[in-house]
Amino acid sequence: MLTWPLARPRAVPSPTPPREAFMATRPIILSLTSMAESGLARLREAGELRMASSLEPSVLHREIADADALVIRTAGTIDAALMDCGKKLRVIGRHGVGYDQVDIPAATERGILVVYTPGANTQGVAEHVFAMMIGVSKCFPGQMRALVEGRYNERTKLVGRDIAGKTLGIIGFGRIGKRVGAIAHAGFGMKVLYADVIDIPREAEERAGATRVGLDELLAASDYVTLHVPLDASTRRMIDREALAKIKPGAVLINTCRGPVTDEDAVLEALESKKLFGYAADVFTVEPPPKGHPLIGRADLNIILTPHSAAQSTESLRNMANEVAEDVVGVLQGRPPVNPVNDPAEVAAVRARLGKPPLG
Repeated sequence: MLTWPLARPRAVPSPTPPREAFMATRPIILSLTSMAESGLARLREAGELRMASSLEPSVLHREIADADALVIRTAGTIDAALMDCGKKLRVIGRHGVGYDQVDIPAATERGILVVYTPGANTQGVAEHVFAMMIGVSKCFPGQMRALVEGRYNERTKLVGRDIAGKTLGIIGFGRIGKRVGAIAHAGFGMKVLYADVIDIPREAEERAGATRVGLDELLAASDYVTLHVPLDASTRRMIDREALAKIKPGAVLINTCRGPVTDEDAVLEALESKKLFGYAADVFTVEPPPKGHPLIGRADLNIILTPHSAAQSTESLRNMANEVAEDVVGVLQGRPPVNPVNDPAEVAAVRARLGKPPLG
């Protein structure tokens, strides 16, 4: 009898995985703050982007639990306790230049790579320095206040000065310091001095017409002193009473790096005694500064203060967002970081020793 072979069972296509299952395969990126849309779009493209609902430690400890990456700006303290709550955390991206809010040794010990955006806001901050330098030199605070209060003729009593041909002392000759020096040299014919603990390439000195000197010599010789150092044990309160005692009488001090680099009480004393002609700062020892801060609202002193906003230009914000997003995504996808803070090889070795999967 003729028999037909048994028919093979028809293959039934697997059901399409639900969206939740798809998302679970994508890296989770937790951001503590918003940023330029171009950067956010890049993060959304590469993973599941979540925005932190609060900066309270208890909330962050909970929300970082399943995050593969963390993106931060200036707010929030990224310490060992927070990292320990992020068991899957592979990379921390700093939208900006300073990274003193991140415990870098703790990150390395846990196999977490930290990246940042060192060149993204160079031009924006450099321009802010000159806006402050010019504003203080031309007595803008007093001139504007007199105009608002109807004291028009007081303009003749508030005598400023030109910055052309003066001596500019730059403490910290990194990216921003170099750019400030180049603008001062080419744009204003200033004599540029700098102090740094790192050897600087000769070509960078030549672009800024800059001469390397010791810190004491810089303070004594400079009509303007601008600070561009990272915050660490060696730079905390670098400009204290002792340093200000050495500064050239009538100098202008500008701080756009980190507030604790200066002793604000000592700066106030130098202003009140007329040792300093003026002071300009974009940063404070405590941020936001507490109510009643002694330097804020002093109508009798030549001071310009801004709320840590030197990088708040369209271009700087876009650059920082794009660069941090691209580096975070690159690390998650297994590419070498462009701007690492800690050593990628050391981080990879730690992850292997701890039995953690590779970064990408």
